Amino acid sequence: MRNILIIIILFNILTCKAQRHEKITISKTDASELYVNDEDSTELFYYKFVPKTKIKGVLVILPSGGEIIENTLKQITLHKFAIKKGIMVIVPSINWGTDNREAEFTVLDKIFNEIVETYKIPKDKFIIGGLSSGAMLSLTYAEQAVKTPEKHFLIPKGVFALDAPLDKARFYKYCEREIQRNIYQPAVDEAKWIKNNCDSIYGGSPDIFPEKYIENSIYSYGAKDGGNAKYLKNMPLLTFTDLDTDWLINQRHRDLNDWNGIDIISMINQLKIMGNEKAKVIVSQGKGVRLDGTKNPHSWSIMDSEICLKWILELFEK
Repeated sequence: MRNILIIIILFNILTCKAQRHEKITISKTDASELYVNDEDSTELFYYKFVPKTKIKGVLVILPSGGEIIENTLKQITLHKFAIKKGIMVIVPSINWGTDNREAEFTVLDKIFNEIVETYKIPKDKFIIGGLSSGAMLSLTYAEQAVKTPEKHFLIPKGVFALDAPLDKARFYKYCEREIQRNIYQPAVDEAKWIKNNCDSIYGGSPDIFPEKYIENSIYSYGAKDGGNAKYLKNMPLLTFTDLDTDWLINQRHRDLNDWNGIDIISMINQLKIMGNEKAKVIVSQGKGVRLDGTKNPHSWSIMDSEICLKWILELFEK
């Protein structure tokens, strides 16, 4: 028993050491409101986890919408595994953002530049990913970096993305359905906000302005080469989504048309048709659990950290 206790204590000590990080401030102001739910703070920063061994590459993890960094780190083990394997981990304070993503790109490029200059890490050793809006930002950055490399500091080595809404036109239709159903009030309120925001930015619905929605979507079903997804035709991608029909029907009164997985699977299939054999989707079932213990497929828990780490290590070794 005594030996077992000693082992447990040593394990906890090592785990705590592995989790130590440095907070790097990059701005005292947050004019674009890139980081919310941080009380009265206007500071922008990032957490930096540096391995004690030779650095193989950099893993950038982006929180979901409105989620503070600390809550992100409570729900995942990927950063712990990565550090032990010689991978630096960066977690930027971006959980909200702008419509054109320019402010987010500026912050990310500043962070990337600092890391490259400080640690002399090659630009082709960065992998970026996240959940929900963090996944959307990661994929959008990758697309735009491929499309206009002169405007971005680097092109990611790969992207991992959890349950990202990809097609804004289809998401608009989901919002219309959610408003019409009028059952789960928080979702109804969110749908109204998203729909009104799209109407304001694009001038109206995708039925009236289809090209604007294609131009501003990560992927567009039915558009030539998937719209902006064509910029990912050579990009290694690992995507996760969770199909929980019990939750969809009984908790939210939704159906498969309201499931993000439809577009995720469609995009991966489109990319494979275009020749991208490095694009992959993993579909779990009923795996989604939020930090408070409630069931929800739109959660960090749908990611298999060991599979994701293996994928990351294989990319860095190439």
